[in-house]
Amino acid sequence: MLTTLGSGAVLGYAVAPHKGKQTGETALFRQLVGHLRANDIVLGDAIFENYFLVALLQLGDIDAVFEKNGARHVDFRQCDQKLGKKDGLIRLEKPPRPDWMSREYYDQWVPDELMVRIVKSKKRIIVTTLLDADKYPRSEIVSLYLARWHIELDLRSIKCLMKMDVLRCKTPEMVRKEITVHLLVYNLIRTLMAQAATGLRKQAREMSFKAAQETIQEFHVLLLQTEISLLPKLVKHMVQIVSEHIVGNRPGRSEPRAVKRRPKPHKRLQHSRAEARRLTEYQRGKA
Repeated sequence: MLTTLGSGAVLGYAVAPHKGKQTGETALFRQLVGHLRANDIVLGDAIFENYFLVALLQLGDIDAVFEKNGARHVDFRQCDQKLGKKDGLIRLEKPPRPDWMSREYYDQWVPDELMVRIVKSKKRIIVTTLLDADKYPRSEIVSLYLARWHIELDLRSIKCLMKMDVLRCKTPEMVRKEITVHLLVYNLIRTLMAQAATGLRKQAREMSFKAAQETIQEFHVLLLQTEISLLPKLVKHMVQIVSEHIVGNRPGRSEPRAVKRRPKPHKRLQHSRAEARRLTEYQRGKA
């Protein structure tokens, strides 16, 4: 899923089988590069920091800010060009061709080397193609990468608040439709938040997602029944309600990766409920 940093709206998404080749995050992201434009900046965690993905983005004049991949060794004492303390340029050499890439693409479109910038913060090393230290100071690169955490909050909103943590359809086609409808409604909520923020001259992410979601839920019947001529007035009222709910800014949060609510002490259901009932009745009759 590809989202915008400013509003959190979904630009595009890709789906794949739950296992097998070319079903990982990087493979899915390659399908979404077409949603990006020249001079865009992509934020991503360490899994996206690989030579071929950075080269693909540079073909479209798209910059990247990724956390350093754990497999890459970086020594600031051996930078090709020092830009400051814990800040420098290094040259990456072209790795061998992966199995999924054609020989023609590898020879024609993948450069023999890439120049990237490495920046160290207190907890991580960031790899970026924003090479100009005067235009993009080290502190701003670090602050920009920290904003990547918003995607985790966006996923939480989709999974928890919109109840998409469990998909209920039974066939692949219906699952894709279910995902599409969820993301469509998600973008409607983000649009309402953006309109409220514009009137207050604030950022869209300063509006409460939960408040916007509940507002749409409360008004959805009126939206379906109201005459078209009265819809702008109704939407304006919705925007006014959302604008009254502003969330605080809490940068640098660190939360334990654990759930607070304990699971119920029951066995997990391994069959459909109808089949489980038949098995239970059979076991009772056998006893």
